[in-house]
Amino acid sequence: MSKLLQALVVISVLTVANASYSVAQDNQIKIVEVGENDSPFLLRREANLPFFTSKASEIISIVKNRIDKTKNALVDLETFLDSIRSRQNLIEQSLNDATQLLLGHIREAETLTIDRARKLEDIDEGDKEFLQENKRKSENIETIMKMVNSENWLCPVEGKVKFYDSWNEKRPRGLHRGVDIVGFYGANLIAPVDGEIVFFWDTVGGRSFKLVAQNGDYYFGTHLHKFGKKSGKVSAGDVIGQLGAGGNATGPHLHFEFHAGPLGRGNELNPYQIVNSHCTDRIPMEMPLNHTDDEESEKFIFSYGNFEWD
Repeated sequence: MSKLLQALVVISVLTVANASYSVAQDNQIKIVEVGENDSPFLLRREANLPFFTSKASEIISIVKNRIDKTKNALVDLETFLDSIRSRQNLIEQSLNDATQLLLGHIREAETLTIDRARKLEDIDEGDKEFLQENKRKSENIETIMKMVNSENWLCPVEGKVKFYDSWNEKRPRGLHRGVDIVGFYGANLIAPVDGEIVFFWDTVGGRSFKLVAQNGDYYFGTHLHKFGKKSGKVSAGDVIGQLGAGGNATGPHLHFEFHAGPLGRGNELNPYQIVNSHCTDRIPMEMPLNHTDDEESEKFIFSYGNFEWD
């Protein structure tokens, strides 16, 4: 700070001296430097000494005034810097307090985790399986509700459809683990979500597909009349086939299964609520698809999930 003050003083002196020299010239004061052979430089003036002394006093007064202003400015600057340092100290203290609080919570969480792990070790295998199953059921319910409320999930069958909740119904080949979506023969089947699809022949359902979504969800559909494209990546809404009655089906419908990820196939869930939420062009099961107010041109008899005409 002292070096800055010295520099300001020198600048002020030079500035005022230059101004005084101009004034001296205006008052016909001539100051010159002369040198002699063996003598030092001398100042010789051709005017009265009192005038020069007066101007020197003015210079000193101006310089002193500027020094005082500079000192005041430096004091203000120092006060401002002290304020910044004080705020910085407060911020550092707050950060330290927050860090200590966070570390305390982390240690508490670690302690709880260790205690929980120790308690789980004391539980027998049967109870562990029961708890894990309940946890899986809770997660599955959450998955179903997300898909029911999703704006991106699409009904896999285009056009008018009908279906009901046939989950776990007894069928000739065992319990029914999906939903049968009845529609017009040849109706477009579309991918309900983005994913990777594989088409194949199933010994029971005939032409079939399996679709694995990006999050690991697994979909299975069967009884197709035709495949709509080659196996590979699909986007929601792509036509993937046509509705049919292949395999052991006796009427056109899509047997549709849903297995929640990330476990994928094996973690099968009832897809009825999802289909019911998104397949909105739906009519009652007892009503024919081409029903009119004047007549009924077809009649469905439902027996173990297969459809027959009489």
